[in-house]
Amino acid sequence: MVLLVMDEEKDDWKQITKEEKEEMPEEEQEKVLYLDGKEKKKLDFGLGQIKKDNDVIGVVEGPEGSGKSAKAGNIMRYISKDKFDPKKHMIGSDYEDGIKKIEEAPHKGFLMFDEGNVFFLSTDVMKKESRDLHKVFSIFRQKNLFVLIVLPSFFRLNSYFALDRSDFLCRTYLMEGKRGYFAFYGTKRKAQLYWKGKESHNHNAVTPTLRGRFTRCYSLETKEYKDFKLKTLQKSLTIAKAIRRKTPTEIKRDVIQAMIKKNPEKTSIELSKTLGISSSYIRALRLKEKSEFKDTKDTQ
Repeated sequence: MVLLVMDEEKDDWKQITKEEKEEMPEEEQEKVLYLDGKEKKKLDFGLGQIKKDNDVIGVVEGPEGSGKSAKAGNIMRYISKDKFDPKKHMIGSDYEDGIKKIEEAPHKGFLMFDEGNVFFLSTDVMKKESRDLHKVFSIFRQKNLFVLIVLPSFFRLNSYFALDRSDFLCRTYLMEGKRGYFAFYGTKRKAQLYWKGKESHNHNAVTPTLRGRFTRCYSLETKEYKDFKLKTLQKSLTIAKAIRRKTPTEIKRDVIQAMIKKNPEKTSIELSKTLGISSSYIRALRLKEKSEFKDTKDTQ
């Protein structure tokens, strides 16, 4: 592990020894950042990409209680040169607040989506938020942002975000009931893991690029962050209550709509014979789909 402290004069991290840390006042020791040496090189490479006018998007996942927020917070501390402020740079379940923070993020800035939040829920309840994701990611590119997405499972992302628009994956896990362990996957191994492990959610399908340890995050020990987490939890519970299982009728309707969409060359009469429903109902569904598509284009 590498021990880092901020050099205020140079506005950059400075590496120190274990002995130097032990000689520091207790309150200063709390601010020391522990980072795996190999992981630091990966993050430095990412910072180099930002300087070359690219964006960098990472995913941090892990089961409940494995420390994924702490791990993500430490990454944010490092890439921001300890300027990471959860109140300013974290996006939770408040959609409007999230949009505001994204729009106000400075060029080559940084943001952290905590627990995946409303932007990454693929439910009917959050249609608008899901539709806005492509716009959000285009802003990341335009502003050359460093972005972390924290969520329970990498496999819940669709392929566009998991493969095309993210650069690395960091997975936290427990070892004999203890937190503080992580596995890091670079771009290629992240893609391999997604394709080989997605069906059964098997994280052992691919060997990670590296494994390491991490400690708690100093920046996430504040009252402001705990209040933020409580607000996010309350919002998430509200969203969860709004999500319900589909009825058999709704499932049948979805299947019919999928069949109609996959067979645009067939007439309503032809499809009605195949699906066993009226041609007028099929025409109505097609008109509705065209109307929704037009509305989506108008908002872009």
